[in-house]
Amino acid sequence: MKNLFVSLVTVLVLFVIGCQENSITDPIANESANKIQAVTPDTYFHGVIPLEGVLIDPYPIGNSFYRISGQIEYDFRILYTDPMPPSAQRYASLYFETSADLRYFCTVCSPSELDELSGFIAEVSEDFVPLGGNFASLLEKTFTIQGREDGMVLKVRLAVTNDRIELSAMWLALPNANVVATDINHY
Repeated sequence: MKNLFVSLVTVLVLFVIGCQENSITDPIANESANKIQAVTPDTYFHGVIPLEGVLIDPYPIGNSFYRISGQIEYDFRILYTDPMPPSAQRYASLYFETSADLRYFCTVCSPSELDELSGFIAEVSEDFVPLGGNFASLLEKTFTIQGREDGMVLKVRLAVTNDRIELSAMWLALPNANVVATDINHY
Protein backbone atom coordinates (compact mmCIF):
# COMPACT_ATOMS: atom_id res chain seq x y z
CA MET A 1 0.00 0.00 0.00
CA LYS A 2 2.89 2.28 0.78
CA ASN A 3 4.36 1.69 -2.69
CA LEU A 4 1.01 2.46 -4.34
CA PHE A 5 0.68 5.73 -2.40
CA VAL A 6 4.25 6.83 -3.32
CA SER A 7 3.61 5.91 -6.95
CA LEU A 8 0.37 7.95 -7.05
CA VAL A 9 2.06 10.98 -5.46
CA THR A 10 4.95 10.72 -7.93
CA VAL A 11 2.57 10.51 -10.91
CA LEU A 12 0.56 13.46 -9.57
CA VAL A 13 3.71 15.58 -9.08
CA LEU A 14 4.94 14.71 -12.59
CA PHE A 15 1.50 15.55 -14.00
CA VAL A 16 1.45 18.97 -12.28
CA ILE A 17 5.01 19.74 -13.41
CA GLY A 18 4.19 18.64 -16.96
CA CYS A 19 1.12 20.93 -17.11
CA GLN A 20 3.02 24.05 -16.11
CA GLU A 21 4.09 26.45 -18.85
CA ASN A 22 7.57 25.81 -20.03
CA SER A 23 9.65 28.89 -19.30
CA ILE A 24 12.49 27.72 -21.53
CA THR A 25 10.41 28.06 -24.70
CA ASP A 26 8.52 31.18 -23.62
CA PRO A 27 9.68 34.43 -25.18
CA ILE A 28 11.85 36.50 -22.89
CA ALA A 29 9.88 39.30 -21.33
CA ASN A 30 11.68 42.62 -21.46
CA GLU A 31 10.75 44.23 -18.18
CA SER A 32 12.93 47.26 -18.89
CA ALA A 33 10.78 48.14 -21.93
CA ASN A 34 7.74 48.50 -19.67
CA LYS A 35 9.74 50.69 -17.28
CA ILE A 36 10.90 52.89 -20.17
CA GLN A 37 7.36 53.38 -21.41
CA ALA A 38 6.28 54.46 -17.94
CA VAL A 39 9.16 56.93 -17.65
CA THR A 40 8.87 58.37 -21.19
CA PRO A 41 5.24 59.06 -22.03
CA ASP A 42 4.31 60.01 -25.55
CA THR A 43 4.82 63.78 -25.86
CA TYR A 44 2.75 65.57 -28.49
CA PHE A 45 2.03 69.26 -29.08
CA HIS A 46 0.12 71.13 -31.74
CA GLY A 47 0.41 74.84 -32.35
CA VAL A 48 0.55 77.79 -34.72
CA ILE A 49 3.40 80.23 -35.31
CA PRO A 50 2.18 83.48 -36.88
CA LEU A 51 4.21 84.89 -39.77
CA GLU A 52 3.39 88.58 -39.60
CA GLY A 53 5.68 91.51 -40.25
CA VAL A 54 7.72 93.60 -42.65
CA LEU A 55 10.80 92.09 -44.31
CA ILE A 56 13.64 93.84 -46.13
CA ASP A 57 13.82 93.23 -49.87
CA PRO A 58 17.04 91.24 -50.54
CA TYR A 59 17.73 93.18 -53.73
CA PRO A 60 20.17 96.04 -53.15
CA ILE A 61 17.50 98.69 -53.71
CA GLY A 62 17.00 101.20 -50.89
CA ASN A 63 13.75 101.37 -48.89
CA SER A 64 12.12 98.36 -50.49
CA PHE A 65 10.09 96.05 -48.24
CA TYR A 66 7.61 93.19 -48.28
CA ARG A 67 4.80 92.49 -45.86
CA ILE A 68 4.24 88.85 -44.92
CA SER A 69 1.03 87.47 -43.44
CA GLY A 70 0.38 83.84 -42.72
CA GLN A 71 1.23 81.05 -40.34
CA ILE A 72 3.15 77.85 -39.73
CA GLU A 73 0.94 75.17 -38.20
CA TYR A 74 2.97 72.42 -36.55
CA ASP A 75 2.72 69.04 -34.87
CA PHE A 76 5.51 68.33 -32.38
CA ARG A 77 6.33 64.84 -31.12
CA ILE A 78 9.31 63.70 -29.03
CA LEU A 79 10.99 60.47 -30.10
CA TYR A 80 13.40 58.54 -27.88
CA THR A 81 16.21 56.68 -29.64
CA ASP A 82 18.06 55.75 -26.44
CA PRO A 83 15.94 56.61 -23.40
CA MET A 84 18.27 55.07 -20.84
CA PRO A 85 20.36 57.51 -18.79
CA PRO A 86 23.10 58.72 -18.73
CA SER A 87 23.09 59.16 -22.52
CA ALA A 88 19.39 59.60 -23.22
CA GLN A 89 18.91 60.70 -26.82
CA ARG A 90 15.74 62.49 -27.85
CA TYR A 91 14.60 63.98 -31.11
CA ALA A 92 11.70 66.23 -31.98
CA SER A 93 9.69 65.10 -34.97
CA LEU A 94 8.22 68.28 -36.45
CA TYR A 95 5.50 68.31 -39.09
CA PHE A 96 4.91 71.75 -40.65
CA GLU A 97 2.07 73.11 -42.78
CA THR A 98 3.05 76.59 -43.93
CA SER A 99 0.86 79.12 -45.72
CA ALA A 100 1.60 82.80 -46.18
CA ASP A 101 1.20 85.70 -48.61
CA LEU A 102 3.97 88.11 -49.51
CA ARG A 103 2.96 91.60 -50.66
CA TYR A 104 5.10 94.47 -51.82
CA PHE A 105 5.07 97.18 -49.14
CA CYS A 106 4.94 100.76 -50.39
CA THR A 107 7.01 103.03 -48.15
CA VAL A 108 5.48 106.29 -49.42
CA CYS A 109 1.80 105.30 -49.29
CA SER A 110 -0.50 103.81 -46.68
CA PRO A 111 -0.80 99.99 -46.56
CA SER A 112 -3.77 98.50 -48.33
CA GLU A 113 -5.17 95.05 -48.98
CA LEU A 114 -4.94 95.99 -52.64
CA ASP A 115 -1.11 96.03 -52.48
CA GLU A 116 0.41 93.84 -55.15
CA LEU A 117 0.68 90.14 -54.25
CA SER A 118 4.34 89.29 -54.80
CA GLY A 119 4.14 85.59 -54.06
CA PHE A 120 2.83 83.00 -51.66
CA ILE A 121 4.05 80.05 -49.64
CA ALA A 122 2.17 76.77 -49.44
CA GLU A 123 4.37 73.95 -48.15
CA VAL A 124 4.21 70.81 -46.07
CA SER A 125 7.44 69.45 -44.57
CA GLU A 126 8.82 67.27 -41.81
CA ASP A 127 12.04 67.69 -39.85
CA PHE A 128 13.86 65.89 -37.04
CA VAL A 129 15.77 67.98 -34.51
CA PRO A 130 17.98 66.60 -31.72
CA LEU A 131 16.90 67.78 -28.27
CA GLY A 132 19.29 68.46 -25.42
CA GLY A 133 18.80 68.97 -21.72
CA ASN A 134 18.30 72.64 -20.88
CA PHE A 135 19.09 74.32 -24.17
CA ALA A 136 17.22 75.12 -27.36
CA SER A 137 18.09 73.50 -30.67
CA LEU A 138 18.00 75.77 -33.69
CA LEU A 139 16.28 74.79 -36.92
CA GLU A 140 16.70 76.95 -40.01
CA LYS A 141 14.11 76.33 -42.72
CA THR A 142 13.86 77.66 -46.25
CA PHE A 143 10.47 78.11 -47.93
CA THR A 144 10.10 78.58 -51.66
CA ILE A 145 8.04 81.64 -52.59
CA GLN A 146 5.74 80.55 -55.38
CA GLY A 147 4.67 82.98 -58.09
CA ARG A 148 8.15 84.52 -58.42
CA GLU A 149 10.68 84.02 -61.18
CA ASP A 150 13.75 85.31 -59.31
CA GLY A 151 13.98 82.38 -56.88
CA MET A 152 13.49 84.51 -53.74
CA VAL A 153 12.93 82.39 -50.62
CA LEU A 154 11.76 82.97 -47.07
CA LYS A 155 14.16 81.76 -44.39
CA VAL A 156 13.07 81.24 -40.80
CA ARG A 157 15.04 80.30 -37.72
CA LEU A 158 13.12 78.34 -35.10
CA ALA A 159 14.18 77.60 -31.52
CA VAL A 160 13.03 74.11 -30.49
CA THR A 161 12.92 73.09 -26.82
CA ASN A 162 11.40 70.14 -25.00
CA ASP A 163 7.96 71.71 -24.91
CA ARG A 164 7.67 74.43 -27.56
CA ILE A 165 8.77 75.98 -30.84
CA GLU A 166 9.45 79.71 -31.17
CA LEU A 167 10.22 81.90 -34.16
CA SER A 168 13.66 83.48 -33.63
CA ALA A 169 14.10 85.24 -36.97
CA MET A 170 12.80 85.44 -40.52
CA TRP A 171 14.21 87.10 -43.63
CA LEU A 172 14.05 87.05 -47.41
CA ALA A 173 16.99 85.78 -49.44
CA LEU A 174 17.96 85.30 -53.05
CA PRO A 175 19.45 82.07 -54.37
CA ASN A 176 23.21 81.80 -53.80
CA ALA A 177 23.18 84.96 -51.70
CA ASN A 178 25.08 84.87 -48.45
CA VAL A 179 22.76 86.72 -46.13
CA VAL A 180 23.67 86.69 -42.47
CA ALA A 181 20.80 86.34 -40.03
CA THR A 182 22.01 89.28 -37.98
CA ASP A 183 21.00 91.63 -40.80
CA ILE A 184 17.43 90.70 -40.20
CA ASN A 185 14.31 92.28 -40.27
CA HIS A 186 11.50 94.07 -38.64
CA TYR A 187 8.93 91.44 -37.85
